[in-house]
Amino acid sequence: MKKLLGILVLGLLLNGCATVTPTGGLYKDTTLESGKSRIIIFRKGGSLIGMDTPEVNITGTTSLSFYLPSKTFIQEDLKPGNYKVVVSKDSKNSGLVWRFDPIGQEVIVRKNETVYLELKTFSTGYTHHTKLIFEGEAYAIKKIKKMQRVLSSDNAKF
Repeated sequence: MKKLLGILVLGLLLNGCATVTPTGGLYKDTTLESGKSRIIIFRKGGSLIGMDTPEVNITGTTSLSFYLPSKTFIQEDLKPGNYKVVVSKDSKNSGLVWRFDPIGQEVIVRKNETVYLELKTFSTGYTHHTKLIFEGEAYAIKKIKKMQRVLSSDNAKF
């Protein structure tokens, strides 16, 4: 009985959280504009921690901000150069939940190349952690083919 009550309360709490609905559509294999670079960041999701939604900031020659719910990806074409990808709690206090400390990853994107990063969250009972991992093209494309693309204009909704 206690387990059922706990599950019910957890469901109600998660149901009341803000959400982000991706509007970029399914992944499409598009040609990279000559002289540009591409960063793709994706998140498979999985456990209850997968319900959390971080803010992802990409800063370098430009500054971009996204929300990255489970089973979504970010794809941005950028000028070649050095960028920092930071995953953290929402800076706008929109009601989105992210239980982890901020993490960052320096990324160098070269002309006519794509960099693939996967945001992984791990939960084992009371221990939770997250990391950004560089992935290979074949693995990344296989994972994101059925994911929805998140745009920087996609905002949190209650």
